[in-house]
Amino acid sequence: MKCVKLLEEFAYSKSSNGVELKVIGKGDLHSLDQVLIFHKETCLEKMTLEKCPPLELKHLLMLTSLRTLIIGNSVGLAGPLGGGQSDVEWQLPVDNNRGRGCDGVLLVPVHLYDSLQELEFINCQELVLVDPPTLVPGGGGLQALRSLHRLTIQRSPKFLSTFSFSRHIFPSSLQSLELWGVEGLGTLEPLSNLSSLTRLELGNCREDLKCQGLWSLLTSEGQLNKLKVLYSPRFFAGWDPYPRRALDEVEGEEERQTQLVSSTLRELCTDDETGLLSAPICSFLSSSLTMLQLSGDGSVGNWSERKERFSKEQEDALQLLCSLQEPWFTHFDDLQHLPAGLGNLTNLKILSIIVCPAVSSLPNDGLPKSLQELNVRSCRNEKLKQQCRGLVGTIPKIIIDY
Repeated sequence: MKCVKLLEEFAYSKSSNGVELKVIGKGDLHSLDQVLIFHKETCLEKMTLEKCPPLELKHLLMLTSLRTLIIGNSVGLAGPLGGGQSDVEWQLPVDNNRGRGCDGVLLVPVHLYDSLQELEFINCQELVLVDPPTLVPGGGGLQALRSLHRLTIQRSPKFLSTFSFSRHIFPSSLQSLELWGVEGLGTLEPLSNLSSLTRLELGNCREDLKCQGLWSLLTSEGQLNKLKVLYSPRFFAGWDPYPRRALDEVEGEEERQTQLVSSTLRELCTDDETGLLSAPICSFLSSSLTMLQLSGDGSVGNWSERKERFSKEQEDALQLLCSLQEPWFTHFDDLQHLPAGLGNLTNLKILSIIVCPAVSSLPNDGLPKSLQELNVRSCRNEKLKQQCRGLVGTIPKIIIDY
């Protein structure tokens, strides 16, 4: 049903995927009781609410089969959660919860603590995370969501604005975390408890975001293998994965053992090639990193001086990545030369040069014999394309245009 009183749309469906309900309200809809009759035995498994008033506790308690809840363009995710209800009455097996365009304060109800697995907040401009009382069992807030595996927060700049960072923000159960347009994080120290995290994406979290705290996510204490950091062009600046300790505080043997620690990171995408391509960092990543995507000034704007070529120190550091199989160079508008020494990377399988219009030739010192694919699509440089056409038959796969 569409465009009826109180509703823009009301859609109910039943399929092999379960029973779904979608409700899009109008401005004169003040309570879901005006359009729905909730029943405790309902088999509803997915509910989408847009432009609707918040769900009330009495509604949540009736949705005993609900697995996915999506709320968008609303003033909040849920209404008053009081009423003296016991923990037993709060058991609702929701697996997925998504909020889009919601403003206000996020209150996490008790019934989601042991069941919620996925949570998304998208374009929630005024949504904030309240720093829970210190006496709350399990830490309160998002920390209390002990089964949460995936968390996505996009275009919600104030989400962390009231958080004191006196404790960890997210539960250690997280395996995937995406933060885009979230301000106030500063460093990765508040994420140091995420020992199960395998995937981390950080985008437009302010240019002063630093990588301090990354060590615990990339060593034996963590499991992080995929990292994407964009719009933070000084993220790696000055980072030494092997900080030297005072000689009177550590024995030489212990220091040598520290130097042998390697990372878990396999895939990395960043716009901070200047900070990343240093000998200490590349040595740390040498035995694990297989895919590296370097995104230049054309993709993230004029954060710093536009790059025309890599320095000798950066070229030398890149050659330390002996496990690298797939390097990407993307959106370097002014880059004229690819880094020398790519031919020394004997595990290289795929080389991609995407939207780098000033690059007119491949490295003078050649490419490794291990190369299986060369991708120069969208580079718009005829000299480079012609050189790649001349390599047809020597490299199994060459992509010149879409």
